[in-house]
Amino acid sequence: MKTATTNKVKAVLEDIAKKFSENKFPETAAKVFLERNGTPSDVWSFFNRVQMYAAGTVDARGYRQWQKAGRQVKKGSKAIYILGPRLTTIDEDKKEKKQVLTGFRCIPVFRVEDTEGEPIEYVSNPPPLPPLHKVAEKWGHKVTYDGTREGENGSFNVRTGEIRLCVADPSTFFHELAHAAHSKIEELKAGQDPEQEAVAQLSACVLARLYGYDADAYSWHYIASYAGDKEPAKVGRLCCKVLIKTQKVLKMILQAA
Repeated sequence: MKTATTNKVKAVLEDIAKKFSENKFPETAAKVFLERNGTPSDVWSFFNRVQMYAAGTVDARGYRQWQKAGRQVKKGSKAIYILGPRLTTIDEDKKEKKQVLTGFRCIPVFRVEDTEGEPIEYVSNPPPLPPLHKVAEKWGHKVTYDGTREGENGSFNVRTGEIRLCVADPSTFFHELAHAAHSKIEELKAGQDPEQEAVAQLSACVLARLYGYDADAYSWHYIASYAGDKEPAKVGRLCCKVLIKTQKVLKMILQAA
């Protein structure tokens, strides 16, 4: 990777770390702009979709909707709430009836992660592969689109090297590609280790910026969930702790591009 590119990546990474340690992002997520995946939430309002993503899921439905899909809400699961219109029918001059919006009502929905039963298929027509997919292929990693199994956006299998994508979002691929690069630097710990996840999402955030996408808000909330606290200073400390490893991961990816 050329010096100019190296310096640019370093500057972007340091800017993100500084921004994450000083600012509290609004409850939003870059994933709101993603392509729809054939679920009931496809027709939800922007606000309701933000609520869903902020709850850490890509699919939320009502109790009976899940039953219709062959899944059952797990005992003890807590609902999240979205807003639905409250409509009243009025009869103007006893000639024409029409519905008018009089307010909103709370509607309980449950995350796919809080249900069990029949598997849900989300991606029927795979979208084009994201930027940098050839890097993964060069390293021998198969990149495929697949239906989510537990509500995940994607995954990297250390044993097989496969990268699975369940949403058409480049930043999700960048995250999994970063895991793949990280695994070449050191042996990854099993499960979702906070530092490993921070490395992957910081890398994804930098690559998203370089390729013209916005993943800042989602990345902040994602890393905050692993920092164990949404206090900006604590999120920033976790970012700073993994900066050197993140730089190595980014260098490896961009050198292979």
